[in-house]
Amino acid sequence: MWVLAQWGSGEYRRLQDSFEQAAHQAYAGVARRLDQNESVLSAINALLISHEQLDAPALSAFAREMLPRYQQLYAIQFLQNVTQEARAEFLRNMGERFGETFYIRDYGAEGKRNWQPAPVRPQALIVSMIEPDLPAFSPVYGYDMLGDPHFSAELKRAVASGQKVSSRPFELYDGGGRAYLLMQSLYRESAGEARQGRGRDLAGVVALVVFCDRLLQLPEDQALPAGLDLSLLPRDGRAGGEPLYQRLHRDGDHDWWPKITRLTLRLPLNSEAQPFVLGVEQDIRLNDLALLPLLLREVFIALLLSAAALIYSQRVALRRERSQADEELFLQSERASVTLNAIHDGVVILRQDRRIEMANPMALQLVEMPADEVLGLPCHEVFRLMGELAAEFSEDPISECFRTGQAVELAERMQLTTARGKVHSVEGGIAPLMSRDGVQIGVVCALRDMGPLRQRTAAALEASETRVKEHLEKLSHVARLHTMGEMASGIAHELNQPLTAISNYCQAAIQLLDGVEDAPPQVNSALKLAVAQAGRAGEIIKRLRALVSKRAIETRLIDVNQVVGNCMFLAEYDLRERGIEVVQLLSGYSIPVMADSIQLEQVVLNLLSNAMDALKDEPALKRHVIVHTRREGKKGILEVRDTGRGITPDLLEVLFHPFFSTKPHGMGLGLSICQTIVEQYGGLISAENIPASGACFRIELPLALQAERQLS
Repeated sequence: MWVLAQWGSGEYRRLQDSFEQAAHQAYAGVARRLDQNESVLSAINALLISHEQLDAPALSAFAREMLPRYQQLYAIQFLQNVTQEARAEFLRNMGERFGETFYIRDYGAEGKRNWQPAPVRPQALIVSMIEPDLPAFSPVYGYDMLGDPHFSAELKRAVASGQKVSSRPFELYDGGGRAYLLMQSLYRESAGEARQGRGRDLAGVVALVVFCDRLLQLPEDQALPAGLDLSLLPRDGRAGGEPLYQRLHRDGDHDWWPKITRLTLRLPLNSEAQPFVLGVEQDIRLNDLALLPLLLREVFIALLLSAAALIYSQRVALRRERSQADEELFLQSERASVTLNAIHDGVVILRQDRRIEMANPMALQLVEMPADEVLGLPCHEVFRLMGELAAEFSEDPISECFRTGQAVELAERMQLTTARGKVHSVEGGIAPLMSRDGVQIGVVCALRDMGPLRQRTAAALEASETRVKEHLEKLSHVARLHTMGEMASGIAHELNQPLTAISNYCQAAIQLLDGVEDAPPQVNSALKLAVAQAGRAGEIIKRLRALVSKRAIETRLIDVNQVVGNCMFLAEYDLRERGIEVVQLLSGYSIPVMADSIQLEQVVLNLLSNAMDALKDEPALKRHVIVHTRREGKKGILEVRDTGRGITPDLLEVLFHPFFSTKPHGMGLGLSICQTIVEQYGGLISAENIPASGACFRIELPLALQAERQLS
């Protein structure tokens, strides 16, 4: 073990020496690129400082020549110094170049990553030249970088010192990665004159956009380890020791090896203008050590032990899974057994030899035999399936299923005859039972005794017919009462006038006879008796009318939609026989009203009857009745429309008068009764013609919203 430890320590020192050598090679490459950056900036300064005016074409040409030579240079910019007095002239010159829409702009103002017009400032350093001049860089023209807090401090330092200054790294505008600016101010006079106090004539600032990724890119001609990770860190620790940029190596073929340790080295770069520290890191993995054969042997032994442990754990897991499978199989069998015992269908399983293998309790009840007698017997000794009143030979459903291997549905009115001769009407089917290999090993018979179901169906049908009959009797009773009331009112109205006339004429005759001396007293007495009998007849009619109108009105909360549904059920046969199509446009909300359901049904049925009469002479395809319910404010609306010939204007005025009818044999009381019923609930009924064709009867009833809320 001691020898192994010593050998491992020496191997670690060898790897660390190799790492430090590679780190210094990378350091030399990065330092050379930093020097290239400063050399390019010095060359630009020397090129332009000799001109009294800024030679923009010369700067662009020089930039285009330098960019292909140095891969770390992403772009070269010129930031023109624009004072508040020169702002208008600058905008005019740039407008001639870029158009009238050119404006001085800020980027990322108020935390928003977008371009916004810049306010007027006493001094601005505005991007007026970019090389390469690509379309993607066009939004950057006019960018006041002095107004950007990210660059303003370094720009001011570059202007004040006249030295080369680098900015903090930033994300490129086009999303291509991180970069930083290497900047130097440019004066129209020489730099010496600027330092002597005449530096106010500032032309601008030249800025190199240095691409961090290419700055740290290792040269391909250097045999450096592929696993080196390079990073740029601030020399003064302003970022809290966090890297300004990292270039991590790409995953290689050996990265899957376990990592032993990570070597780290920090190398300060000598550039004052670019105060960075180069961080170099590398992972030492197991395959980097020369003791790999020894480790492989140890790993092989460990793998053998692991394999043995894995095999043991797999055997334990298999036993656990087998136990779980047995438990699940038991649960499935138990669930199937409970289900078969609980359902109301008889289930019989037959083997290939047609002997009964299993029968659930309902099947045993159906064949009227205990389980110990049924199991193992041929099915034909326990029950037979035959069609009821079959006129010709038909194959046994069980035999058909065995023959075809397909499910067979029992025919209607199939009869099951037990061994004791009892007959049951059954329905259901016979299905083949398959093995895992797809071979038929039996059939499953599902049989349902239809006798109790038919009895329940007949009882339910009888109860339904009884309810409908009672409902119709109530409607008929209410209709008779309303008819009597309307007839009494109409007769009283019609007879009161002649009785009053008779009484008046007799009174006049009595007054005339009072002036005649020899008038027979018998005539005077007879006239007085006639007046008395006329008054008595009027009182009798009045009492009859009062007696009929004293019906007690029992109101309750009902839904108009439900009333319409009841009426559609009662009138369905008549509507279908007359070939009338009914369209129900019922409200999606309930329409609660306080009324008697039977009386409202009488109103709706009367309107439906009138609509059917109005459509009897119409073509079959034009016979339509539309029933529409809705809410309007505090009212519930019910409309019954037909597509008949409508109502003439002169009939609309007398439509609801008693004893008025347009039918040859009508009594003229239907609509009058409807009006009486609706008005006694505070409602209103009206009729109108539809512009296209037909008539519309509209019923308005006050909504019982308060009662509905109390019930809910």
